[in-house]
Amino acid sequence: MYRWDGGFIMVHPDQFEDAIQWYQKVFGWECVDQITSWVGKKGFMKLPRAGMVTIKSFEGEHVHLQSLEKEGKVRLGFATYNLDQTLSYLQDRKIEATDIKMLPNGQRYCDLVAFDNTRLTLVEENKGEDEMEYPPSGVLGFGTVNSIIHVKDPKFSASWYKEHLGFVIEEIDEEKGFAHLKTEDAYDRNVLNECFWDHIWLLKSEDTVTKPNDNRVRTYYDIRPEFVFDEYHKLIKNGLEPSEMAGDPINGWGGFHFYDPDNNRINVWSYK
Repeated sequence: MYRWDGGFIMVHPDQFEDAIQWYQKVFGWECVDQITSWVGKKGFMKLPRAGMVTIKSFEGEHVHLQSLEKEGKVRLGFATYNLDQTLSYLQDRKIEATDIKMLPNGQRYCDLVAFDNTRLTLVEENKGEDEMEYPPSGVLGFGTVNSIIHVKDPKFSASWYKEHLGFVIEEIDEEKGFAHLKTEDAYDRNVLNECFWDHIWLLKSEDTVTKPNDNRVRTYYDIRPEFVFDEYHKLIKNGLEPSEMAGDPINGWGGFHFYDPDNNRINVWSYK
């Protein structure tokens, strides 16, 4: 099983420090460390509620860490308890957002234009008993909706993701045009040895891309180092075309990507 594990927010190398400052100032995220490795610069941003997202520069000769021109249809979800309040805060700072839409389970979501025209997705969720105080932006971190992926045929795509990534099919509704999938959370499995389910929504859309594409805000799935090369070659055996491996997953960090039938990019990383 490919387990959901967060993601990168990609930036141009000469804007790396500016991006970190922007997410700290506007969203209230905290940069807890910066490193430069053989795959370039990384800034580790602690999210207010829980989790970490990495600011990563487009650097190096590996195609996996370079940018394609076409923006894709995969969205990494960031949670907020009050979407209207968050959008009002962002609007006061001249940050644009798309119209609000609703997922099949009733959760509201929209995209906003973050630093350097980076498209970032907000998903509203129930506050429950959480009484913690958070930064005024209300962008809390990862939530109950981890990925939203636009596809032409949710039923077909759900079977494809089940076959190639091991995702579990929770529900398919062809009439309403969606499939609800889930996969284990990598941190809970790898660190805590527990099972926690992360959620992926496949939404039917005629507005899919016709060529392989990229996203500046990238969803990543984890494969453990002892299995990553077996999985990599299994993809090839099954007729897929994964990119060259960037980095070294055995001794540090390594990543690659491939594409689903709708040209949506699937990013994979593996690290010690």
